[in-house]
Amino acid sequence: MPSYEMSIIAKALAKTETVQVLKRVCQTIWSGEGVIKRVEHLGVRNTPYIMSSPDGQKWTEARYVLMDVDMSIPNSRTIMSEVRKDFDVIRTNVVRTDQPFIRPCATGQQCEFGEMPVDETKRRFWRRNKLKKTYMRTQNREK
Repeated sequence: MPSYEMSIIAKALAKTETVQVLKRVCQTIWSGEGVIKRVEHLGVRNTPYIMSSPDGQKWTEARYVLMDVDMSIPNSRTIMSEVRKDFDVIRTNVVRTDQPFIRPCATGQQCEFGEMPVDETKRRFWRRNKLKKTYMRTQNREK
């Protein structure tokens, strides 16, 4: 099963109500044959803009929660649709967490995708020419 990182923005409710929201979300994941590896509560924060919940209430503060979840691809769609229907969840997003991309040139392997390592002399030459051109442009503007 692929790994996902699920971010949940829930209403800024009391702790007991927030626990109930997270229990409902976890049970939805478990019923969809998902496995929860980690739950991280990021606290109550101001939202970047006024967000409205599915029941139409406006929220400027919300609880942010991150979850690491393993679930199959077909089940992930049904789980997300069920979580989005919860009235106490304002927003939710799922991102697949695979191994991070490491450039082959950075690890000393042969370059792929046309990547070429740039040596320091070419970098200095390019920088000197670039600075020279910008200096000449500013001199021409002043005249």
